[in-house]
Amino acid sequence: MYFRTVSSALLLSSLCLADFKYDQTTRMTGGSMLRMMQMVGRGAADQQTSTISVKGDKMATRTKDSIIIIDLAAETTTTVNLKDQTYSVMTFAQTREQMEKIFNKSNGKSEASVTVDGKETGKTATVNGTPTSEWFMTMLIEGNSGGQKGQMRMEMSNWMSKTKVAGFDEVTNFQKKMVEKMGLATLAGPSGPMAQPGMAKGMAEMAKKMAEVGGVPIVTVMRMIPTDPEQIKQMEAMQAQGEGAPGRPSMGDALSGALGGRFGGLGRKKKTEEAPAAAPAAQPAKSAAPVEGSFSSAASMMEMTTESANFSTQSLDASAFAVPAGFKEVKPKGL
Repeated sequence: MYFRTVSSALLLSSLCLADFKYDQTTRMTGGSMLRMMQMVGRGAADQQTSTISVKGDKMATRTKDSIIIIDLAAETTTTVNLKDQTYSVMTFAQTREQMEKIFNKSNGKSEASVTVDGKETGKTATVNGTPTSEWFMTMLIEGNSGGQKGQMRMEMSNWMSKTKVAGFDEVTNFQKKMVEKMGLATLAGPSGPMAQPGMAKGMAEMAKKMAEVGGVPIVTVMRMIPTDPEQIKQMEAMQAQGEGAPGRPSMGDALSGALGGRFGGLGRKKKTEEAPAAAPAAQPAKSAAPVEGSFSSAASMMEMTTESANFSTQSLDASAFAVPAGFKEVKPKGL
């Protein structure tokens, strides 16, 4: 009887810990920054592909240039540079310590206040062959840097699968455990604006709301939208008519207007410069995203689209979660 009970328990545990893998692609699909990068010949619209794999307490995210391996049991994050054939290991404790230093260094001088809200819109669509419904989120960021205040609005149109994707619970459960172990450091990253306490808390709140929705985000479209109506008009005119059209603001003017005085005083325009009036008939260029979200405006500084596909529950080899043989260990950045 004892051995039968133990055998049943082991069988149950093995069934609960299934392997899971899927592909995620991200590309810039619209916004003023995309137009600017296209004009200077950069591949801003090039698709970035990664493969996310989960096996027990390990998650590996692989791109063409790198592998990031998170080990919950060992509480480590290993970053592998495939080009240089090097790798570095950082413990969760070191990551939290690094984040605390960044938080303390800011000392309230460059703090962001973030308000997050989310709702179901009632919209449905079949995206990449999967029936989905839209769950829309907004994040209003109010910054204060050196006495200069500014605002930026981030909107996310999440198209969630209406049916359960077998095995995706492994990803959700892994992410929940990671947040429990690492806290805000999981979401903020080691540097940049997300490392601010306000932004980190906002991202944590957004992640929590997303976890409550259920389903799998098949497509997520994110836009960064200015809060000033005049800036929106300038961007709409620019997107509709193109750079250099008569009576239209230039790319530099549009970006300066969007950033100037609104978020830390970047790219401020001179007061003597007046943007030409936009033509009433102008209509913003359409987004290259595969589905139309419930955005407040077609104008944006940047639009990013992330798609998930190729979900698989096939068994994964342990080598997918290990550093390739012969790679040299180096010191983690920031330590």
